[in-house]
Amino acid sequence: MENAKSHGWLFKLSVLSLSILSMTAPSIAVAIPLMENTFTQQTTAQVEMISTLPNLGVLLMIMFSTMIAQKFGIKRTIMSGLVMYLIGGLTPVFVTNYMVIVIGRFIMGLGIGLFNPFAVSLMYRFYKKQELADMLGYQNTSQNLGNAGFGLLLGILVLAGWKTAFAGYLIAMIPLLMFGFFVKIPTDHQTNEKTNVPKQSTNVHVFMLALLMFAIFGMFMMMTIKLASFVTAQHITTPAIASSILAGMGAASMFASMPFGKISKFIGNFILPIALLGISIGFMIVATATSVLVVTIGVIICGVFFGWVFPQAFYRVAQIAPANSANLSTSIILVGINLGAFLSPTLVNGVANLFGNDQPYFVLMLCSWGFAILTVIMAIYTVVDKKSHKFNQE
Repeated sequence: MENAKSHGWLFKLSVLSLSILSMTAPSIAVAIPLMENTFTQQTTAQVEMISTLPNLGVLLMIMFSTMIAQKFGIKRTIMSGLVMYLIGGLTPVFVTNYMVIVIGRFIMGLGIGLFNPFAVSLMYRFYKKQELADMLGYQNTSQNLGNAGFGLLLGILVLAGWKTAFAGYLIAMIPLLMFGFFVKIPTDHQTNEKTNVPKQSTNVHVFMLALLMFAIFGMFMMMTIKLASFVTAQHITTPAIASSILAGMGAASMFASMPFGKISKFIGNFILPIALLGISIGFMIVATATSVLVVTIGVIICGVFFGWVFPQAFYRVAQIAPANSANLSTSIILVGINLGAFLSPTLVNGVANLFGNDQPYFVLMLCSWGFAILTVIMAIYTVVDKKSHKFNQE
């Protein structure tokens, strides 16, 4: 019998607290202009990699988190991940050595990879039917609220320097304490759950979707990475204001994702090419902006349409994945997402260099073109793919 307290608000808040950390790692990109003044021996891509490196740790750990939890227990695995997040996140506060910071950020990513898969899977364990649906909605809200709130916090902390900005990762103390004190995970029936479990498989459609998410997140990350550098280079405003604008993007994504179910029911799978077109327009507006207002409008537009991408990706998984293979297919999609986010600075800056222009405004415009190309590809695919996929997952 599951913990009776799992239906109480304190237990639910403690579980949801894991989600507030899931999107915070790249937000430190707001400090990149200041960090470039310190790490003058590193290239722009190397400095920008500090913000995306945790995604590599997530990528490497996410496939093994379930096995680790089976051996050491779910709660110990989650708590270990939170401690690694805290240690890795705070490392730059105390050191200025580039390689040490890189190692710390990698450890932080490994920590995220340990606890992040359970931010959702625990809800399937404790809740059913409408209560589960409500909790999944709250999880998405918590994720975006954490991203927006953390962005605002960084906007304040970065005023005191880039090292002070990293102190914002003390936010990990919230789930560390709440989850540690208020969540108990029964283990009395775990061994029985391992019997009669169908073998999971995948197909080419899942890998194509993962490749698409790789491209989408690889380009979209550049808004987070380049915005502070862009507004500084164009003499529009300060990195602190850029952080606040990015927080608005997180809030816009949160509100846009709330009516996703109704919107998807109305326009079906065309929601993805429409979202990609909206993101393309948003990037173009930012790339050509000359004022804070126009930058804000462009960023908010990106946030609104990006709010449809993540839920649509996992909605499509339910359509295209083989039966009883939700966990494997979801892990493959998450690999594509995190790999794209990690390689974002290297790949996008590399393409920009091929054009002989690595300025922030050009990189953002390049991403706009990329999203426009993806829009055309996905629109054609959605029209051609007239097969009505049955939902294979409950």
